[in-house]
Amino acid sequence: MKPRVLVLYEYSIAGLAHGSAHVRLLRPLRYPAVAERFEIVSAPIYSGQPAEIVIVDRSWRPDINPDMADALIEQVRAAGAKLLHHLDDDLVSLPLSFPLSRLFTAMQRESVERFVRGADALLVSTPVLAERMERFNRRLYTVPNALDERLFVPGTANTQSIFADKPVVIGYMGTLTHDADLLMVLDALTAAHERTEITFELELIGVVNEAETWRLLRSLPFPVRQREAPTAEYPHFMAWFTRDVHWDIGLAPLQETPFNRCKSDLKFLDYSAAGVPGIFSAGPVYSPGVEHGVTGWLADSSVESWRDALLTLLAAPDLRRQIAANAQRHLLQQRTLAQHGHEWAAVLEAVLYG
Repeated sequence: MKPRVLVLYEYSIAGLAHGSAHVRLLRPLRYPAVAERFEIVSAPIYSGQPAEIVIVDRSWRPDINPDMADALIEQVRAAGAKLLHHLDDDLVSLPLSFPLSRLFTAMQRESVERFVRGADALLVSTPVLAERMERFNRRLYTVPNALDERLFVPGTANTQSIFADKPVVIGYMGTLTHDADLLMVLDALTAAHERTEITFELELIGVVNEAETWRLLRSLPFPVRQREAPTAEYPHFMAWFTRDVHWDIGLAPLQETPFNRCKSDLKFLDYSAAGVPGIFSAGPVYSPGVEHGVTGWLADSSVESWRDALLTLLAAPDLRRQIAANAQRHLLQQRTLAQHGHEWAAVLEAVLYG
């Protein structure tokens, strides 16, 4: 019999598994390279289901508290299972002043720390996050993100403004925690608008959660629109995003903060899957994976750097299409589960037998 792995995925108040749970656990662990060696089951709650390994995803439950975290650790140990905690953000050190803290409470943060300290091992997404977590738990496994290529249909670059009379569409997709990241590039977008005769518009999917941000967006000298995704479920969202979203340029700004340093380059992978050439914040998140001018464009945190990046790509549709094609090729050759699915299996074997 194959060893059984139970995934307690993080889910919303509506009961839906978060996108990170799909990307980091549900899709990789159900990939053939893992599924042929382990029996994978998933659930939103723990009721003593038999398993050799129990994986707890991030903060697990929306109503989590430290007592619940301690109780789960004790239950898993009493059942004779190994506890593997998955983390893809530094939720332990999240400052209360950080915008996300209104969505992620101090009680949730304390619960995550209980999981981090009490787990038999940690699975994280980046070396920077591993280094940050090392003080809590010395048994760490780092597996970078890889997309499930079965969720999208590879094709040509998805840019749409081939004709000069069509506005260039600049897009930004993300969870409702990126107001501050978007605000850091608004001056650059305005400066680019003032310095070019090329018309463009900004399209957002998610990203904005604050009324003040919307007030600033409405004052910009170019059209801004919010596009609603037809589904919140990650597998269906990715099929829609890669099929129906046609952007000429994608934005991925990140403020320089200790929390953001631990993030992964998932947006680079998502944009690459959709055939969208992206402008990414230079730094520890995107610089290792994005080849500047080849698979993406890197910009530092200055208004001038983002303005110049925008002006360069706005004026060069051939360059945009080449970057998009290169990025998609890079993704398919190096950053999918076809190449990396076995890494999740290796972690499970190390946790179980190591």
